[in-house]
Amino acid sequence: MSKKKRVWNILVAIFMIQGALLLMLIPEDAFLLIAVFVGMMLTFRGIKFLFYYGTHAKHMIGGKKILLVGLLLFDAGVFSTALLDQAQIIMIFYVVAIHLVAAVLNFARAVSNKADGNPGWKIDLAQGIGNIAQVVLCMIFAGYVEIPAFIYCAGVIYAAILKIIRSCKKTAIVYVQ
Repeated sequence: MSKKKRVWNILVAIFMIQGALLLMLIPEDAFLLIAVFVGMMLTFRGIKFLFYYGTHAKHMIGGKKILLVGLLLFDAGVFSTALLDQAQIIMIFYVVAIHLVAAVLNFARAVSNKADGNPGWKIDLAQGIGNIAQVVLCMIFAGYVEIPAFIYCAGVIYAAILKIIRSCKKTAIVYVQ
C-alpha cells in the first residue's frame, strides 16, 4: 500500500469515527440518517457497477455478473430509500444482511490466510467475530430505537479502527511508484 493510500485510509477512518460519534449523540434521529445513508450508498454503488458494466465489463468474461450485482444494489438502494418511513426495519435488515455476508467472507478469508501462513488471518478473524456480534445484537434489540443505532455506530467505529490498523501494517509486497 502506498503512503498516499495509507494516509487516505487513516483520514477516512477518522471521519468514520467522528460521524459515528456524532450519530451516537442524536440516537433518535440517527435511525433516519443511517437509513438515508445506507439507501444512497447502495444506490450510488449500484450506479457505479452499472456504469462500469456499460463502459468496460460488457466485453469481459463475467461481465454479466457485474451487471447483476449493479442491478441488485441499485434496486436495493431505491427500495430502501422509498421506504424511509419504516427506517428501523430497513436499517436492521440491511445491517444484519450485510454483516452476515461480511462475517462469512471474513471467516473464509481467515481460514484461507491461515492455511497460506499469512499472519493477517487474525485481523480477518477479529473482523468476522465483530460482524457476527453485530448481527446477534441487532437481532436481540430489534424492537428498540436507540440500541440498533448504537450497535451500527459501534460497528462503524470498529471497522474504522481495523482500517487504521491495516493502514499502519507493513506490506510484504514492494510497490513501485
